Amino acid sequence: MVSAGSTEFISLLAVLLGGGMFGAWLMHKIKFPTMIGFILIGIVAGPFGLGVVTDTELINILAEFGIIILLFVVGLEFSIDKLRRIGSKGILVGTVQLSIVFFLGYITATSFGWTHIEGLYLGAILSITSTVISLRLLRDLNLVNTKEMNTVVMILIIEDLAAVLLLAVLGNMSEGQGIEFFDIGIMILESLVFFVLALVMGVKVVPRIIEKVNVMRMEEAPFITALALGFGLAVLANFLGLSTAIGAFLMGVIIASSKHSESIIQKILPIRDFFGVIFFVSIGMLFNVALFPEAIWIALPIIAIAVIGKFIGNFFAASIAGNSLTSAATIATVMVPIAEFSYILAKQGVDNGSLRESIYPVILLVSLGTMFLLPLLLRITPTVADPRSLIPDRFLNSVYITGQFFRKMFPNQNETEHIKFVSIFKKYGMTFFVNLVIIVAILSAMDYFSSEIVLLLEDPEVPFFMEPEVFVTIITILLVVYPIFSLVRRLEKVVEVVSNTITINIGFMAVGKPVQRITRNVLFVGLILLMVAIFISFTADIKTVTSMPIIISTIGMIIAIPLILDTIIVIQKITQSNMATLLADESKESNTRSD
Repeated sequence: MVSAGSTEFISLLAVLLGGGMFGAWLMHKIKFPTMIGFILIGIVAGPFGLGVVTDTELINILAEFGIIILLFVVGLEFSIDKLRRIGSKGILVGTVQLSIVFFLGYITATSFGWTHIEGLYLGAILSITSTVISLRLLRDLNLVNTKEMNTVVMILIIEDLAAVLLLAVLGNMSEGQGIEFFDIGIMILESLVFFVLALVMGVKVVPRIIEKVNVMRMEEAPFITALALGFGLAVLANFLGLSTAIGAFLMGVIIASSKHSESIIQKILPIRDFFGVIFFVSIGMLFNVALFPEAIWIALPIIAIAVIGKFIGNFFAASIAGNSLTSAATIATVMVPIAEFSYILAKQGVDNGSLRESIYPVILLVSLGTMFLLPLLLRITPTVADPRSLIPDRFLNSVYITGQFFRKMFPNQNETEHIKFVSIFKKYGMTFFVNLVIIVAILSAMDYFSSEIVLLLEDPEVPFFMEPEVFVTIITILLVVYPIFSLVRRLEKVVEVVSNTITINIGFMAVGKPVQRITRNVLFVGLILLMVAIFISFTADIKTVTSMPIIISTIGMIIAIPLILDTIIVIQKITQSNMATLLADESKESNTRSD
């Protein structure tokens, strides 16, 4: 006899797989991503739809299995050698577009009145592109083994790595805890220690284990062993307070260094497809249809910001990578949809209380919106398949030329330049890092002991002349003043040396040193914003001075505004004096490629 629980589980699998494939077939017929079909079937059949499946706990368990398998396979396909081949320029390109979208997502969330943690989650969710959909689109456009595909893969590798880091950093944040500087520092440190120890020890031990198992002459032995190790490290990561997905991903990366990784990947792909369908259908089942009327009005502006922001960010990044305008637009278009990693982040945020449940439908609608808009984007943007464009040429050219300008700042380094940059890092890097660690250590220690110091000074028997919280803040500022100034001095020296090299590479306006001014201003403004955020968080407990955040923000703004204005002036001068040169160079390169 089959128990009632077993029957329900079998019926759930039948709905997940059979219904999911029916939905995927419908989407395939109308030229939409099949992933939409999986999600829509989940919405219809789930507990908030027709109620065909009502056991949300079982749905969550299956979704968790899907996440572990998906991340394990991502790790298998992501090797350290791939990251090395990308190089510093590839990392720069991937980071540029990711930072633009992350910033837009965070600003959008805070403008809606969401918490800072929810803002961080939205920024992370919007910035990670769907690998499955992007690569499928490239295949549909016949762009396999092209420069466009190489650029997309390069950006996706950086995004996948960033997504795993974001999962680790955001994983332990929960609603009500707030963002405590000390807690974040400890959390990042624990994550880094786990990453390093797992990778260093795993790369030395795991390939040997798989090699020993392979000697058994059992065809399935390496594959089963790899799965066991993946689930094992996932459990260990969960025990240490990290996401199970982190452990699965790391074990995938470790096994990728084994010479048997290719055979393991081939055997695990059917399991990935199986659990992939289950994961996406289960994501739809968690969608509360009753929240749709409220969620859609929040989702619509976020969809617009996500599509525009991801297109511009990826178009700019692809321009820096050296693609033509049409190629850059093609890359930007296929990089718009968000899906698998975004769902994983959203589910993690809801599970640990960082995201309200009412935000989950918004995220799902935003993801579906980025997918549904793909056919429209392919029609209105100039792509390799159809160069016609409904977007004004003036807008695309301005972004493209800016990207070309930055590309000229970072040409392919020869051996001499590489040695020069290594010597710069050796000379100033360690001192810079030490000062940064000192600042973090001081702020963390003062944050940790501030409550005890305040309690001591509030004792009536201890004579004191000012508010204890204010006193702790003043002492903290005095302690970090010297390492901050030392940090700034080292940063100025690095900027000067690097910008001089870049100015020579560009070949113009060497006397005015515009690149040094731009680089210095951007880095200093970023440092100011970081310090403002840290001090606002640190002084949040000062009740007597309610306007302290405004005071700190005003001071930071007063310092930053001259730097921002100077940057704008320099960029205008460079643009006016060198636009014709940049356009001429681009025209020559295009003619050379066509010949």
